[in-house]
Amino acid sequence: MTQIDSWDGVDDTLKRLAELEVAIAKINGDSTVKINEIKKEAVDKAAPLQVEKDALEKQITLFCEANKHEFADKRSKDLNFGTIGFRIVKSLSLPKAKEKIEALIKTIKALGLKDCIAYEEKIDKDAICELNDTTFAKLGIKRTIKDSFRIQPRIEEVADTTGVTA
Repeated sequence: MTQIDSWDGVDDTLKRLAELEVAIAKINGDSTVKINEIKKEAVDKAAPLQVEKDALEKQITLFCEANKHEFADKRSKDLNFGTIGFRIVKSLSLPKAKEKIEALIKTIKALGLKDCIAYEEKIDKDAICELNDTTFAKLGIKRTIKDSFRIQPRIEEVADTTGVTA
């Protein structure tokens, strides 16, 4: 590895960095394609087993639902090869639209059900960064100010010349 001693050297090194980033992206892309092919093959191989599994689970479910009276005292049964049972499951369907959620929150508050509303408090780092040093001392935290260096090669310049896309 040679030492950089001019701006042309820096520019050449940036070109090489871009070439390396393109090559790494290609390797990662190729491996992702191979991994996806392997996953698809596994899903295809497992499909008939999954169909049989689903059918067996459905048979057990139908039998147990037909004999639900046997679960009146005890909600589950331990058998030699596993446990089956019923359990109470509560589910709730809430609206997705922001306006409907806001209306629901307003109604919950109007009904005095404030315990049904969760509040999340979190620190706003951007706002705290703008405080003065005296306030930082009172808060007992430190602020570090750095002159951060960045390297940003133009990948598209190299990708155009190599025919490889990032």
